[in-house]
Amino acid sequence: MKYLKKIILINIIAFGNILLSQDISIYDSIINKKFNYQLEFENIAAGNAFISIRENISEDTKTLKLKSKIKTNRFVDFFYKIRDEININMNFDDFSLIEVINKIREGKYKKNHHAKVDMELMEIIANDKKQSISNKIYSPLSIIFSLRSKILKSDDTYNYKVYSSGKLKDIDISVIGKENIRTPYGVYEAIVLSPKSIDGKSAMNNKGDMKIWLTNDQKRLPLKIEIKLKHGSILLLLDEIE
Repeated sequence: MKYLKKIILINIIAFGNILLSQDISIYDSIINKKFNYQLEFENIAAGNAFISIRENISEDTKTLKLKSKIKTNRFVDFFYKIRDEININMNFDDFSLIEVINKIREGKYKKNHHAKVDMELMEIIANDKKQSISNKIYSPLSIIFSLRSKILKSDDTYNYKVYSSGKLKDIDISVIGKENIRTPYGVYEAIVLSPKSIDGKSAMNNKGDMKIWLTNDQKRLPLKIEIKLKHGSILLLLDEIE
């Protein structure tokens, strides 16, 4: 009996160490990293983008700072110029939203947006207007990194409350399969995820759809992001990690 208890104890410790190493791997693979992407629009080289995540400590509180930029090249600029910049402050533990600053420049469309989340008062404050919330909320970008800690089995669905450009939506993100995909970063087996709003409408404010490809390993690297727009699809393909 003592021998059996010893075996069980060893197995519990080993399992705990595996879980801990997975958590460390998940965070180490993204924090203080910059993900550089090549842009494609309808199979044409369209520019570049990046997403960076930095650890931030302020007043003894640890958060994550996410910054993203998308810039089309000169050729695509002639048809549809994009200069988007997004800055997000997120909770360290779950990537939920604390503050977001958007500077969107897409063709003739221009919009600046700044919002803060107050979890004590359970509200979002933007442009002196307040919206009540009932739970933690996420930005479309922060969801990508939150999903990395999930099990992500085939047909699994995860629900998020998403805030984007002043609007709140309930989003279901489904695991729709696995694919072997090639990006400039390499060839990997990837888990494919697709978000849909609860009301059946598009999850994106631009009335397009979105897909996300994460590497099917402990790191869950965001290999590929597809955004379907009215006039075609934009692909972000991972090129390098700094």
